[in-house]
Amino acid sequence: MFLNIKMKIASFTQTYGDKRYLNLQLLQYDAIGNDFRNRCDIIVFSFHNCPESFVDKSTELLQQIYPKSKLQILIHNDVSYLESIQKSLLYLKGRGVDYILQIQDDQHGVNTMEIMKNMKNIGDIFKCLDRYDMDYLHIFENEGNKEYNRLTPKVEMSIENTKFYSYDSRDFKNVNIYAWNDGTYFAKIKFLEALFGIPNLPQDVWGLELALKAIFDQHAITRWGIDKIYFKASNLYGANVNTKISQEDNLKRFFGELPSWEKIRKMLK
Repeated sequence: MFLNIKMKIASFTQTYGDKRYLNLQLLQYDAIGNDFRNRCDIIVFSFHNCPESFVDKSTELLQQIYPKSKLQILIHNDVSYLESIQKSLLYLKGRGVDYILQIQDDQHGVNTMEIMKNMKNIGDIFKCLDRYDMDYLHIFENEGNKEYNRLTPKVEMSIENTKFYSYDSRDFKNVNIYAWNDGTYFAKIKFLEALFGIPNLPQDVWGLELALKAIFDQHAITRWGIDKIYFKASNLYGANVNTKISQEDNLKRFFGELPSWEKIRKMLK
C-alpha cells in the first residue's frame, strides 16, 4: 500500500519518432520503474513528433500496463524539443502538479535481485519530498551517492533507510559529472518552469542539455541525491547508442535476473 503523500506528483516520460517502441515494450517488465510510476498521481507519456499510428499502438500498450485513471497521453507535433517540454509543464501545472518525476524512455530500473531489495525503501523518497523543500532531487545511477562521486555534501540527512545528500551544483564539474542532465530526477514544477523559461535557450535536446549544464556549473544551485541506485540508461537508440555490447547483453543488465527474461530475449529477435 502506497503512502498518503500530500504533494501531487506526475511521472513524465517522453519519446519521439517511431523507432523506439522497444523502450515502451520493456515497461511491461520494469518492476522498479513501475513501482515509482504507480506511486505518482498522474502517469504521463508524451509523444514528440511521432506518427499517429505509432502513438495509437503505444497508447494501446500503455493502457495494458498502467491504470487508465492515472495514465495521460500528451502529443506534441511540429514543435521543437524545448517547446514540447514547456507545453507539458503548462499542462501539468494546470493539473495541480507539484513535482515531476522525469524518467527518459531509455532509462529503466536496474531489476537485479540485489537492487530490488531496495524497493521497500522507495517510499522514503516520496516521504522526503513531502516533508522537505527540495527543488531538484537527482536519482540517476549513483551520481548522488557521496561514496561514488567523492563530493562533500552541504547537508546530509536520513529518512528511514535512505540517506539524502545536498550538493552545490558547481562541484560536479570537478568529478566529470553533468550537474544538470536528463537522468532520472524529481523536480518542482515551478523550478522547471523557471529553468526552461530562461530566454534564448537552444531548442534541441542536446544543445539544451549543454546550456543548462553550463548554468548549473556557473551558479550555486542545490542538487540533492541519494545513497541508492535504482535507474540506469540502456541507450538502445539515438546519438548515444551503446555499441560496446550487444542489445541482449545491454538489456540483461536491467532484466536478466527476472523470470520474464526469456520473453524479453524473444522480443529482440
